[in-house]
Amino acid sequence: MVKIDRWIRGIWGAWEILIDYQLPAFLEKYQTRSADHLARLIGFPLLGLVLGVVPGLIALFCTITFNRVAGCIIFTLLTAVMLGLKDSWRGSGLLLSFLLLRIRGISTSESLNALNPALVKTDSPQVMMLFAIFELMRAIFLALLCLYSSMFWLIVIMVGSFTIQGVLAVLPEIQSGKPFLAIPEENYNKIAIPTAVIYVLLMPFYPVGIIVAGAAVYFIAVGLRRYFLNTFNGITSNWITFAGAITENILLLIGLLLAIQVV
Repeated sequence: MVKIDRWIRGIWGAWEILIDYQLPAFLEKYQTRSADHLARLIGFPLLGLVLGVVPGLIALFCTITFNRVAGCIIFTLLTAVMLGLKDSWRGSGLLLSFLLLRIRGISTSESLNALNPALVKTDSPQVMMLFAIFELMRAIFLALLCLYSSMFWLIVIMVGSFTIQGVLAVLPEIQSGKPFLAIPEENYNKIAIPTAVIYVLLMPFYPVGIIVAGAAVYFIAVGLRRYFLNTFNGITSNWITFAGAITENILLLIGLLLAIQVV
């Protein structure tokens, strides 16, 4: 029972780091009982599980009660809003600002240093239009995912994205030199345990997809961790959010391609 309470507090501790909004009122008691940093780290993929399950269950209920189209409309609206609201659309803004800077010929490292989600809103009307098209395309992809009966692939997306952010959160912050989560070097990879368990449990439903997604999460995590350490000797909150946005969109594309059996 103590361990369960610890992991629950870890989930809501991860919420405080990842989500821009306060916990619902009925969960505020967990804010007064802070979780240790390792529990918060483990809470990253567990929070992804929670946020991935809820829209899928609601969509499934609506599909059974009404029809598939109604269920998919609800799923698309809930998920699109959730993906944006969780970080106030900073993830999409950071991703598009990075692409914009790279298109202008700025190097990868300089683009990362100049990341600014507000750039999308202030650069030009054309860029704002690109942002709107990006969000619309993501909503269409989510709708197709649901229409092909893969709404619970959202669990794979959220768990993978939050796992990547957790891996990066243990790196030292560039300005302060202190990590967002002070985890001993030998313990940071424990975040892989809940992620692996969740992915294995989903394997009967997405046998090929889980293998591909697991490989993608592993290589993104290892690659970005190594890149940020070697290039900058640390991390920023913007880069963590940016990494999560990249992972979300890669896993969404993988899920959609597998759902419609393109690959």
